[in-house]
Amino acid sequence: MKKFEVIARSLEEWIQEQAALRNQHSWNGKGIKLPAVRVLANQYQCSISTVLRAYEWLEQRHLVYSVPQSGYYAMPDGGLPEEAQWEGPLDFASAAPDPRVFPYADFRHCVDQAMKQKQSELFLYGTDRGLPSLIELLRKQFADYQVFTQKEQLFITSGVQQALAVLALMHFPNGNQQVLLELPGYHNMPPLLKGLNVPFTGVNRTIDGLDWEGLERSFREDDIKFFYVMPRFHNPLGTSLSAHDKKRLIQLACKYDVYLVEDDYLADLESDSRQDPLWSADTEGRVIYLKSYSKILFPGLRLGVAVLPHSLVPLFGAHKRMLDIDTSLLSQAALEIYIRSGMFAHHGKVIRGRYAERMRRVHGQLDAFADFTPFARAPLTGGEHTVLPLPDRIPVSVLLLRLKKRGILADSTGRYYPQGYPVPDKMLRLNISNVPSLRVAEGMNIIREEISKLDIGRDSAVHT
Repeated sequence: MKKFEVIARSLEEWIQEQAALRNQHSWNGKGIKLPAVRVLANQYQCSISTVLRAYEWLEQRHLVYSVPQSGYYAMPDGGLPEEAQWEGPLDFASAAPDPRVFPYADFRHCVDQAMKQKQSELFLYGTDRGLPSLIELLRKQFADYQVFTQKEQLFITSGVQQALAVLALMHFPNGNQQVLLELPGYHNMPPLLKGLNVPFTGVNRTIDGLDWEGLERSFREDDIKFFYVMPRFHNPLGTSLSAHDKKRLIQLACKYDVYLVEDDYLADLESDSRQDPLWSADTEGRVIYLKSYSKILFPGLRLGVAVLPHSLVPLFGAHKRMLDIDTSLLSQAALEIYIRSGMFAHHGKVIRGRYAERMRRVHGQLDAFADFTPFARAPLTGGEHTVLPLPDRIPVSVLLLRLKKRGILADSTGRYYPQGYPVPDKMLRLNISNVPSLRVAEGMNIIREEISKLDIGRDSAVHT
């Protein structure tokens, strides 16, 4: 990393720390006052032009601005606190990353560098496996996720959705046909399987965990080729399987000759070093590991990674070649530069910090109103979302409309079941990726008030 980049990143971290702490000594009407150019030049033992270049870099990213005869300042719209520029409703419904923190400028720079450095490679057909230099880099990066693998086992796909389509279509060594899904689960999976004419069935998962009896029965009786599971930060519940449950799941898969497709889509938000993926406990080649870069960067990147047991590599490669020749080489090359430069690690740290702060505020509200049953029953999750279990008598559609009128967008877990499938539990799904931290309490209070009003109203109707 160049000297001006070191200075710029150091300043960016300092800005975020000051804003997070609401340091009144460094905050005035103009914003956060930044160190003078000469002070930084002395501090970093560099030229004034190097410091000016660092400030210019931050200006291009809309993090700082200069005031003639006064110096440089950082305003809230360039980082924390993000609330100052927040307009519109409080969106607890969207599961997309916050567009306010997309690394537009950084990634544009990486695209430009990819065009310069890899021009001879980008305009030819690539390989079905992916850009070799990126695959080797990802093999090393995945060790940080406790996914130890060989480069021959990695495939770069056009998003995790393509990997799921390949797995659904390909024949597995066990000769089975059906796919087993968690219910509720990823809402795009049932339509995908229906569109591909792949039969599927489901097993219930609640905030307390998997229906182990139903799972084993399905493994034993239902011709299951693979079980699609989210062990970490389950969507939509937000919960994670314990280490004991992960080992139990692998044991059952081995016993009944079933494969496990592990979707670790929020791996980059994990802060608990003890939370390892299924892959790390698999010694029998039963787990296929999937990871997306959409949640930590931006959905439009459309890059995913599949890590396969050696026995499945030829089958996966053959089916992937049928769907496309290769995955966007320009996107792959830009991602490689983004990771190698240290930008990915830095951006991940920023996102984890923001989301963790928002979830801490959600937990604070759940604790503060623990006498309110939906709050008391809500799981204390990490990641970016949790659920509020609702009384059976609450009409969810009415609740969502009332919340919308009060400026709160929320979602139920109903759409995370296959169409026409009975929804056993009424739950409100709350995602914090697009909610400013200082307004979490405001949103949670409105949600609590509207649930209470509907619940009291139903009680009154029953008694009359």
